[in-house]
Amino acid sequence: MYLDNLLRAQFGRPSGLIGSLFLGPFMNIANSRLVAATVDLLAPSETDAVLDIGFGGGNSLLSLAEKVPNGRVTGIDISNDMVEAAKRLIHSRNLESRVALHCASVEKLPFRARAFDKVLSVNSIYYWPQIVANLRETARVLKPHGRLGVGFRSRTSLLPFTETWENFWLYEPQEFASIMRKAGFKLLHVEHRDQWQIQDTVVIVGERLPRGGLHE
Repeated sequence: MYLDNLLRAQFGRPSGLIGSLFLGPFMNIANSRLVAATVDLLAPSETDAVLDIGFGGGNSLLSLAEKVPNGRVTGIDISNDMVEAAKRLIHSRNLESRVALHCASVEKLPFRARAFDKVLSVNSIYYWPQIVANLRETARVLKPHGRLGVGFRSRTSLLPFTETWENFWLYEPQEFASIMRKAGFKLLHVEHRDQWQIQDTVVIVGERLPRGGLHE
């Protein structure tokens, strides 16, 4: 049980030597296919302002920066150690002028309403404590008709490895699609790939409706 709780905590908020030396690089490798699929379906344009929620090892930040050479990428992560590690990665690629990083939570995003054209989140929704409220907070910072792309593994894929983890919420693709609708998004893509692999690939992209029941 102790090991399960440690793993759950480290994947949710990587910290210390385990986070910076092992989990960050591991997540970049393990999530590369999922990041690529989510960025591809989100389809950011060259001038977009894009928010990355829960960037972990930072690979998604690099992918977004490549897609928006004349735009702006902003990233948040709940782990200060991951933020500092990502800052070093961004510095090594000379991207400081186009990529800004913050230690923050999806529960209360530190940005004004309608600040972003696109929002990306890969493998972080398992830790969002109030999923509908958190999605509505994400919608708040999106411009009308802005898009949210969420990449994750299905419940079927992850449950054998995480069955005893506490406060770790899993979803099947259509289940999460329904939650996004409830939060005020119009669904554009629901993709379920790699179902034959140990870890599958789920990508859901939604469009922020002009109002969507939001309180701005």
